[in-house]
Amino acid sequence: MSTKTAAPRFGRERYADINIDLNRACDQSPFVIAAHRGTPRGDIRENTLNGVIATTKVNADIAEIDVIRSTDGEYFAFHDGTEMARLRITDDILSKTAAELDELRYTEYPGAYYGNVERVAHILSNAPDILINIDRSWRYWSTGFLDWLDQFHLERKLILKCPVAEGFQQALHDHETKYMFMGMIQSPDELDLFVDDEQINTVGVELVATTEDTPLANPAVFRTISEHGLYSFVNALDLGNGYCGLKGMDDTRSILEGPQHGWGALLTLGANVIQTDWPEKLDEYRRVIA
Repeated sequence: MSTKTAAPRFGRERYADINIDLNRACDQSPFVIAAHRGTPRGDIRENTLNGVIATTKVNADIAEIDVIRSTDGEYFAFHDGTEMARLRITDDILSKTAAELDELRYTEYPGAYYGNVERVAHILSNAPDILINIDRSWRYWSTGFLDWLDQFHLERKLILKCPVAEGFQQALHDHETKYMFMGMIQSPDELDLFVDDEQINTVGVELVATTEDTPLANPAVFRTISEHGLYSFVNALDLGNGYCGLKGMDDTRSILEGPQHGWGALLTLGANVIQTDWPEKLDEYRRVIA
């Protein structure tokens, strides 16, 4: 049986022109696929332009990139904290200048290199026609990032996100360009902390599981989010931290036991967007149920 229903429209009507590409993607499929850090495969690294391009080749709808800032104010795409795993260095990447970051290369073992850490400007200036979820940039919203982002004129393509915190949201409230925004919640009570600000173009909610008994794995939570006219964004990622997806409804279970046990269970809860490290396999499942 198909699980496809009439797709809801997300976001306030006043921002419909900005949200049009997001809503078109939601209208075209039973759910939306977000590729975690792009689609790194083989020689293609995560958080790179090629990773974003590859995301379009596996029929995902959203590519994620992470943002860091050099000590002299330039923006790069990298998830700080993964320096040893990705670059084989023990340095704190946030302590480096732009010139130093430009020299860093992805590697898996001595003598094997797979391209440099890339500037965010390079990715955004050359990105294909795809939605891009920008993660971890909230640290810089109040100190110039949003103004810097305006030069690319990509408000219809970019989705910004942050944990629920007044300081981060105030920067979005005050900024003239109303980028699409996704609030991150760890409990149902946090939803009410950001949905009422009409000066923020809130389009969705990311449900972040931090405990095995997370209260977010409840259809009522998803219904409440939908009643606010917002999409529910869930992670199927298995990050090795003990909290896989929502109560184990993750990529690993989907691959090993069958997609209905992981991704399908998330859809049954009410998920509209699933972020995955297996976008091509999730797309196969989406074709089956469409």
